[in-house]
Amino acid sequence: MTTDTQIYLQYNALVTDVETGGSTILSYNLQMDDGAGLFHDVYGVETNTLSLQASVNVTKGVKYAFRYRAKNVYGWSGFSPVTYILAAASPSKPPRPHFI
Repeated sequence: MTTDTQIYLQYNALVTDVETGGSTILSYNLQMDDGAGLFHDVYGVETNTLSLQASVNVTKGVKYAFRYRAKNVYGWSGFSPVTYILAAASPSKPPRPHFI
């Protein structure tokens, strides 16, 4: 979900125990690239989090890149494929038609 000032992200069913060889996921890490070409952590590195929900402030018209990874007892996985989101507001509702 996006507006011209914020992007709200929610990833569902990210990594199953089958994909980790039966190891429980301890944390997720979400990173964002704000168009400068460098990813930075949104959350999940300093403290463990099992939820991938975030709301970040953005600038209208900029395309942002996001990626995530998971941590289990063996450490961090590689990063997911990158997802791109354009910060834009929904179009406004057109006026009611009227007879001329």
